[in-house]
Amino acid sequence: MKMDFKILFFLCNWAPWSCYLEMGENKTPLPGEVKVIRVMCASRIIPAHILKAFSVGADGVLIGSCMDDNCQNLFGPSVVQDHIVNTGELMELLGLKKERLALKKFFPHESEEMAREVEEFLVQIKKMGKSPIAATF
Repeated sequence: MKMDFKILFFLCNWAPWSCYLEMGENKTPLPGEVKVIRVMCASRIIPAHILKAFSVGADGVLIGSCMDDNCQNLFGPSVVQDHIVNTGELMELLGLKKERLALKKFFPHESEEMAREVEEFLVQIKKMGKSPIAATF
């Protein structure tokens, strides 16, 4: 039986989105299991968004943020880091492993790093198997 994994990748509009665009220019594809959602700042991804992603079938959620000293909104990376910690605690209570959620920070033009991080996250998720609360995505 083939298992189709689903990863939701939230990308900040600034440095991470630049990396994503550069991946396209370099013809570096994301794996087909990854769905991208662009947000104005990673700090806008709140625990409810993350938990909703899992409730509708995501096996993993990855958030692409700017580096701490390269944020257009000054505090975005620290705010989203707090959201990751809080959501991870909720996920453990719900029977999900907090490792199904990750935050990766990027400078602009780190498209190769982004491609590598996404691939590593996908491998990690596949090792854990499908989400125990997976529905349809």
